[in-house]
Parts: sequence; C-alpha cells; structure tokens
Amino acid sequence: MSRLASKPIVCEAGVTVAVAGATVKIKGPKGELAVPVPDGIEVKVEGAQVHVSRRDDGVKSLQGLTWSLVRNAAVGVSRGFSRKIEIVGKGWRSTVKGDVINLQVGHSHPVDFKLPPGVTASQENPGSFTLFSHDKRLLGQTCVDIQRLRPVEPYKLKGIRLQGQVLRQKVRKAAGV
Repeated sequence: MSRLASKPIVCEAGVTVAVAGATVKIKGPKGELAVPVPDGIEVKVEGAQVHVSRRDDGVKSLQGLTWSLVRNAAVGVSRGFSRKIEIVGKGWRSTVKGDVINLQVGHSHPVDFKLPPGVTASQENPGSFTLFSHDKRLLGQTCVDIQRLRPVEPYKLKGIRLQGQVLRQKVRKAAGV
C-alpha cells in the first residue's frame, strides 16, 4: 500500500480543485493544470483536502502516481517550481532575452533556445540562469532539452548541468604504464 497516497493532499489558500469525469482540474494564482485520473482510481475533494483512493488492489502503483501528480499540480499553481542551470566551460555563457535563451557553449555559432509557453527564465550571471514554471513536468522537460545542447563530458565536466547534479569525473589513462 502506498503510504503517501493514503494521506490527504492539503491545498493552500487560493487553490481550487474540481473533479470533472476522469480529470482533476486545479486552479491557483500561478495558473491552471489538469491531471488525468486512470481507471480504478477515485479522487474526492473535501474542503481544502484531496483524497486519492483505489477501487481494487490491481492499481496500487497508479494510486501513488496519481497522488504525486495531483500534489505536484497543487504545489505548482500555488508556489511554482524553479531549476537553476549552470554552464561550465571557458568562455561559455548565456543571455536571457524575453522567452529566448542565447547560449554560447562551444559551437561555431550561438544557439537560440525558445522557451515553451508556461516557462520563464531569469539571468543571475553569464554562467547560470534559473527557469520558473507552475508545471513540474514541463519544467523538467525544458531543462533536459537545454542540457541536450551540450551534455556534460566525463573528463573535464564541461557542459550544461543542473545545480546540485551529482557528476563522476573519469580518470584519464596514464601514459607509459
């Protein structure tokens, strides 16, 4: 049994939750999200609490999944999510202009990355910027798309990475051993 999914999700003030058929619609000050509910899962709203339960034991994993998706949506529309991206490399930098991030990361030309709707960015310094969104899934996918432009290489650890990302540096071969 999912231990977290047996607990209710407590929504903050200003967040409204409505169940419409097989979809949970969550509205808040940062935006609106819809979470699909799979067959065999029931979502009930009681005041500021949302309860996720299952009809039979064949859908145990879907109960926990649905609970976490609804909780992430409730937190996202009230507080939002952010991820800091760091650019490591000599002469590599980024510039945020509206919804376009200009990246100079060792290619022969600068790369312009257009942010999807619902994601915004702010620049701290030329070597890092922060992405903000109310949708955790969209924010994570945007971070992955940006990282694919210049993945971290394992020897010098140069590349685009998330702040706090754990990386292992490979040791080079010793000459003449």
